[in-house]
Amino acid sequence: MSFPSHRDTENEIHVEESGDFSKPHQILVADDDPSIVNLLRENFEEMGHHVLCAYDGQAAVRLAREHHPHLIILDINMPMTSGLKAFEFLRSGEDTSRTPVIFITGERSIDVIPALEKASRVAHVKKPFDLDSFNSLVLEFLQNYPID
Repeated sequence: MSFPSHRDTENEIHVEESGDFSKPHQILVADDDPSIVNLLRENFEEMGHHVLCAYDGQAAVRLAREHHPHLIILDINMPMTSGLKAFEFLRSGEDTSRTPVIFITGERSIDVIPALEKASRVAHVKKPFDLDSFNSLVLEFLQNYPID
């Protein structure tokens, strides 16, 4: 699968009406790596979910505040605003303070994890990850942390 070397600075939004779920969830995927975003978008759409995509932290915050997703998948290291800074913004917002977040990171040394351990409705996964295990975690979060 190939990806364009240039992306529009306005982040694309994917909201797909596919799947047989009686209650599809809306998931925001934010990562500066298009291959990760596309992999997760296709994966979640196949599961019947609506997917929003962002490629930097600022866009992630904007989309989360506009669309109120049920779950946010957030890369820690992204341009414009890091995933951690985006998380702080989201937790300070009334509409997004309870939205569950799964952080993904490719960092070898995860010095930021102790700060996340005290946060509720949060998990972290190290890249590369097993997609089946990741899907199980996503489904667990969607079932255990409803925001409606």
